[in-house]
Amino acid sequence: MTAPSQRLEEFLAMLIDGELQAADAASLFEQLQADAALRERLGQLWLDKARVRHAYAGVEAPPRPSVSADPRATPAARRWRPAAGAFAALACGVVVGFAVQERAAAPGADATPLAGHTAAAPQGGAGRVILHVSAGQPLAGLAVLERAEGILEAARSAGRQVSVEVVANSEGLDLLREGVSAHAARIASLRATYPGLSLVACGQTAQRLREGGTEVRLLPGTRTASSALDEIVLRMQQGWAYVRV
Repeated sequence: MTAPSQRLEEFLAMLIDGELQAADAASLFEQLQADAALRERLGQLWLDKARVRHAYAGVEAPPRPSVSADPRATPAARRWRPAAGAFAALACGVVVGFAVQERAAAPGADATPLAGHTAAAPQGGAGRVILHVSAGQPLAGLAVLERAEGILEAARSAGRQVSVEVVANSEGLDLLREGVSAHAARIASLRATYPGLSLVACGQTAQRLREGGTEVRLLPGTRTASSALDEIVLRMQQGWAYVRV
């Protein structure tokens, strides 16, 4: 996709809403990786949308226009699709994470971001790290707990304070479900050992499970956010570093 500059914000909004076709979203994602200003704008647009959505929670939205901003999109492609939403969540989380990393590298930043699968604790007097898990395999849960413990223990050994927030959505929510998690005992032990560890469940994932007839009980101490994407982007705006496990 080669979008004219005057339409970039329209495409960014469609990416956030999960309304771009896969090829267009992938192309825009490449532009975002190469353009720091565009990544910054994506983060601000998402924050603005989150604020408006929360301000008008419970208010019925008017019908969506029948004509898409992208004339190539079919009616089926314009409808919200879980797969498109998942891609948008991943893309927004990653590119906004890049923007946060750039800001955190500036003088006076209070958090050194972690890239890729780095397990070291942030440098400096304090750090704030989001660990995002969306895969449901037991090894994925084990990996995020190993990462969290590595960061927390390294900070403790160095006499630094650090906050680590595990955010789980999609199949990754199983890590935080009581009676389902294969790591409930270890999570309880980690929370008792490291006060800086917190757990956040995606409210949208939990709601979808409940609507499908699945009982959802979360481990003690788990907070529910409106969605994983809301939590991740808002935390990033606050200067937290992002790591997707």
